Amino acid sequence: MVRHVVVAVCLVVCVVLCGWGFLVREDARARRMIAQASASASAAGVQVGAPYPADVDHLEEILSIEPGYSLPEGARVVSVGPAVRFEEGFPGGWGYVIAFTAEEQAIRDYVDAETVYSGANIENHPVVDSTPMRVQLADLDLDSISRPWDEGLAGGGSLVLERPLGRGWLVIHKGGR
Repeated sequence: MVRHVVVAVCLVVCVVLCGWGFLVREDARARRMIAQASASASAAGVQVGAPYPADVDHLEEILSIEPGYSLPEGARVVSVGPAVRFEEGFPGGWGYVIAFTAEEQAIRDYVDAETVYSGANIENHPVVDSTPMRVQLADLDLDSISRPWDEGLAGGGSLVLERPLGRGWLVIHKGGR
């Protein structure tokens, strides 16, 4: 009789442990699938919470995000990408990195219109200190930009310019906690 009770208890313990192991394995599999889906979405230029894919085809929509953004007159867009590292460093955040080129005077006029600084003496401003890296600029390789200058923009964004003037990046960052 005692032997039957011991066998029954062992069977119950085995069933419980097997069920628990199955649940743990399924939970891990579900987490992997969610992580892979998120990584695939970011690689495709789609971020959780972002209203538009990060590509040139959606540039007008991206620039129209409140409060509204613009580029220097005559700017040529080189690329539009998701702000993936911003998203990683700011939970729930999303954003876009728009790389552009423009004529020197157009960039100076843009600085006058969109920032509190004068575009006439932009060369006199200090270089961006990349240490410690601010999460808003984490998607840019500042070491590859000659004498980078940046300024925060109203409504959640940053303007980064290379000096001598010619290349720039409009970084839009939104969302979060």
